[in-house]
Amino acid sequence: MPCTSEVRNHFLEPLRAVYAQATTLRKCPAESDWDWLAKGVDRVLSTARSGRDFLQTFQLFWRRELQAGPYFEALASERRLGMVAECSALLRQRVDGLRKSPLDSFEPLASFDLYAGDGHYLAHATHDPMIGETRWPTGHFFALNLKSQSLFPLVLADLAGRKKEHDLRALKRQSVALLRQGAGKGRKVLWVWDKAGVDLPFWQERKAAGIYFLSLRKEGMCLALEQERAIDRTQPINQGVTADRVVTDRRGIRVREITFCNPCDGEVYIYLTSEMTLAPGLLALLYKTRWEIEKVFDETKTKLQEKKSWATTTTAKEMQAHFVAIVHNLLLLLQDGHQQQGIENTAEIQRRQKRQDQQASALAKTGQTLPLVYRILQRFTQATFKLIRWLRVHWHQPTTLHQALRQLRTLYAKL
Repeated sequence: MPCTSEVRNHFLEPLRAVYAQATTLRKCPAESDWDWLAKGVDRVLSTARSGRDFLQTFQLFWRRELQAGPYFEALASERRLGMVAECSALLRQRVDGLRKSPLDSFEPLASFDLYAGDGHYLAHATHDPMIGETRWPTGHFFALNLKSQSLFPLVLADLAGRKKEHDLRALKRQSVALLRQGAGKGRKVLWVWDKAGVDLPFWQERKAAGIYFLSLRKEGMCLALEQERAIDRTQPINQGVTADRVVTDRRGIRVREITFCNPCDGEVYIYLTSEMTLAPGLLALLYKTRWEIEKVFDETKTKLQEKKSWATTTTAKEMQAHFVAIVHNLLLLLQDGHQQQGIENTAEIQRRQKRQDQQASALAKTGQTLPLVYRILQRFTQATFKLIRWLRVHWHQPTTLHQALRQLRTLYAKL
């Protein structure tokens, strides 16, 4: 008998909506595509430590016998992977279309699609083959839409002959179409990546296709000063910028070098970018926003406990990545719905405001103000433990949605 949890059904509602639009669905007498999708979400949100642990717990609530063999066969199914990937992409499009961003207040960014990317490694699957005397971790590369905060898998790391794949190597394996992510003609795509600006010829080629990069300057890069650019101090976003230069490498490739000083701790950051039109402070803000993908990884590993690969096959590893992205994107929509109902994490908002007030007060003593870069992006990056625990408690319980939301409101009010 299927679970009748109102909280579970409410959480899955956006996924069910995009599932109805999918074109890769097939009828399967053993298990429907929808049941497989829901089961993947169940596993990400569960606290199970293995596939067999998950199946045993799963059948206790669903009251039907589930065999390990068919489950792992489905994880290795290319057809199922295609279906999950399509639903994941449709859900991401839904998130991108519904969510508003503080970045929308900057008119120059209207013509940009903005992404942060990074590598993310999980422990090897139990039956992964030995490499020498050990097993290598599973490498994933994910991307985060910096406007909507939607997450999606970019590519599985190529570990043939290597324990880890360098981020730039993974990027260079991707086509122009994949890096543009469906951006229309005339739109620019900016990728923010940690120290990915070491291969300037690669980014020079991608610039011709409307793809730009922004990263930290790597130590030891040999770049010559070509031009000092004027900084418009009338724009509040440029507060903290100390230099904006055009520099060239030994091949004559021109890029932009921006220096930003954090007045809170005196830390100096130097960024490289192939983008030449945006205000330097705005680019500093976008790089600061890149940290959000690190926080999302903390959400998936620490809070959702997705630390280990589910199975050995490449197909299973890719499917797991899509399910992790699906759950993150569902959490975004869930929190948006709560905010519309006036249910907000009051305690966390107060803590965040207190930290910012302390920073502003410390700077005021020296006649300084907190730069706009540190004030403009006041949004939650990851789901809280409170929300995830609340979901897990009510996931298989017949609590009404009204009762569950009332409990969540009480939880959010407590420090």
